[in-house]
Amino acid sequence: MICLTLMESSIELNLMVVERNRHLIDMAELRLDMLINPLEVDPCTVKLEFQLPLIITYRKKIDGGKYEGTESYRGDILYSYAKCGFDFIDLEIGSVFPEVEETALRKGTRIIRSYHNFKEVPDNLDTIIREISSKSGEIPKAAVYCSSSKEVFKFFKVFEKTKDIKDKIVLGMGEFGFPSRILYKQLGSIISYCSSSGNSGAPGQLTPGDMKNLYRVDEINNSTSVYGIIGNPVMHSHSPQLHNKAYKRAAINAVYLPFLVDDIGYFLNLAAFLNVKGFSVTVPYKVDILNFLGEQSPEIEKIKSCNTVCRKGRVWKGYNTDLDGFLMPLLSKIKTAGLKNGGLKIGSIKKGAVIGAGGAARAVITALQSLNIEITIFNRSESRGAKLAAETGVSFFPLNRIDLLSDFDIIVQTTTVGMVPEVDSTPLPEYKFRKNQIAYDIIYTPLETRFLKNAKSAGSVTIGGMAMLKTQGIRQFEIFTDRQFPSEEQKGSS
Repeated sequence: MICLTLMESSIELNLMVVERNRHLIDMAELRLDMLINPLEVDPCTVKLEFQLPLIITYRKKIDGGKYEGTESYRGDILYSYAKCGFDFIDLEIGSVFPEVEETALRKGTRIIRSYHNFKEVPDNLDTIIREISSKSGEIPKAAVYCSSSKEVFKFFKVFEKTKDIKDKIVLGMGEFGFPSRILYKQLGSIISYCSSSGNSGAPGQLTPGDMKNLYRVDEINNSTSVYGIIGNPVMHSHSPQLHNKAYKRAAINAVYLPFLVDDIGYFLNLAAFLNVKGFSVTVPYKVDILNFLGEQSPEIEKIKSCNTVCRKGRVWKGYNTDLDGFLMPLLSKIKTAGLKNGGLKIGSIKKGAVIGAGGAARAVITALQSLNIEITIFNRSESRGAKLAAETGVSFFPLNRIDLLSDFDIIVQTTTVGMVPEVDSTPLPEYKFRKNQIAYDIIYTPLETRFLKNAKSAGSVTIGGMAMLKTQGIRQFEIFTDRQFPSEEQKGSS
């Protein structure tokens, strides 16, 4: 069930949030600790006004809430609500309110007994969950913070250890724990929480719209194929929108989600546990992932960079769709700009500068070389830049030699500089672009980076990373599913 956590300061404001999201949710959690006055409205009237299943929660600050008063007062407020027979009441494992519990049970209210840990995944988490579930009628809830790939793998193994417990709520907080919010049904949880935009109830919560429409969490079942994207950072990625919308149009029972990763080995252990079918690869792992592949496509052998991984039998096979993803928007832009300005055509682009020396830069260099363009790498790290230049047979200069850039017909920005949230940054802050120079930035968040804005103001031809993302993503979809990418007009349901 999708549960909307209500974080507003009054019952009236919370009711407005529910009305905006009623079609997206199954239930709501009323956070009494966020209310200015928990008894501003009679609790029994609250139950009638909301007209959907409600969890009543009065969270202490130590458990991630706002309340800092006495336990006596908190117990009195909870008792006032318990008397009205709400569907659920959430009590922490350290809370002792016999009168509240007795009243709740008498009224048919299910008690959610919750454990919160905002620092780590404890080694005995499965024991904690099992101890809570041993008390008749109580639903164990564990919300713990995952701070690394190692921790999130340990966290997900808890689901296997507690799979015999039918009614439970287990959630990983933070960006590493994000997948547990999407895959909660596959993992055996009965509820996943979300928040209204800009008012999160816990680290990692999504909006109801993303839960219901983008990830379609309530449609996920044991037959749902899992795909994703790994990187660091990765939560900004637009790839889930492209892939999940395509799955829906093509009526494919699949979901695609971001995995924040700081250790590829632990992620692959998690991928095996979740039976992940395939995943995209973004910075900084496009080269490192090569060490974990059992098979490589021909373009990988040439580029030595991988952005797509798909399970083939017992091994992971790597592909690179960045080549076509980069080239097609460039060729299209040149054709369009050439119609307006006869001086711009493929043959007129003789020299190309590539900013950066990572996995994306390798693919860009190979793509530009296929157009017989002479390439020079410009990179902040001289050793890394010189190494890539030697491996790809191109020239290299340190990034401080921006005085040379005016001689190049195309400048391609392949680093993460300028990506959200550092939107005012650019790897070339002092460079003055020239008219008719092509500026290509593979970043797509924001759609127009500072690098592109500076080039545009100088009259350069600009290309953003969204077109590349869509082009390479379409090819990834076809590799993952062995099906043609569905058109925007194609409709389906799964």
